[in-house]
Amino acid sequence: EKCILCYPRVEAGMPPVCFHSCVGKIRFFGLVLYDEDKVAEALLADDADLVQAQRDIILDPSDPEVIEAAKESGISDDWIEAAQRSPIYPLVKKWEIALPLHPEFRTFPMLFYIPPLSPLLTSKGEDSPSAEDVFDMEKPKEGALLGLDEVEKFRVPMKYLASMFGAGDEEVVKKAILRQLAVRHYERSIRVEGKADPEPLRKTGLTEEDAKAMTRLVSLAYYDERFVVPNTKRE
Repeated sequence: EKCILCYPRVEAGMPPVCFHSCVGKIRFFGLVLYDEDKVAEALLADDADLVQAQRDIILDPSDPEVIEAAKESGISDDWIEAAQRSPIYPLVKKWEIALPLHPEFRTFPMLFYIPPLSPLLTSKGEDSPSAEDVFDMEKPKEGALLGLDEVEKFRVPMKYLASMFGAGDEEVVKKAILRQLAVRHYERSIRVEGKADPEPLRKTGLTEEDAKAMTRLVSLAYYDERFVVPNTKRE
């Protein structure tokens, strides 16, 4: 048996069954526009550069030049509009929290995974997360979480996650995880402390607008925001 991505459903404007029936509502389905001329070159990138190489071939669907090129290539307006509403572009390209599975295989499947926020120990064990649990972006090479002795305190080892989602590059996985932690801290500061603390976001390269959009998409999105399927191109 083999997954066929439920193409009869997709052709009818519906997401695959596993996406639709996901109990946790953590699956998203949509299209991306990409530069096919750059795929061959991207496949030849070094292992450490493969994640970024795959991101680089994905195009901004709101860029006027991309829109013009898409129309010249025969892509219809409804497909372009679907790419602009697709949840995949911000997760993979804008926020960089979704990563390809085993990019070293160089198959470039357009399936991406958000590394898990596995349980961790805080520095004092008094609150989670605290400002001390956010990655210090000014010292990324040291691989330290502020207030944590080692990143190995994550239940799922960083090295293992990097072998799955980063072709061995721990930095891309670490960035995805720490951005999630930063957003979690930001949302906690609003709901628990009653005052937004954007400092963890700044350290991970996010804005407050990013944090609000991420929270909306991964936690509160409606059906038609999680699944954006354009009309079938019968021709």
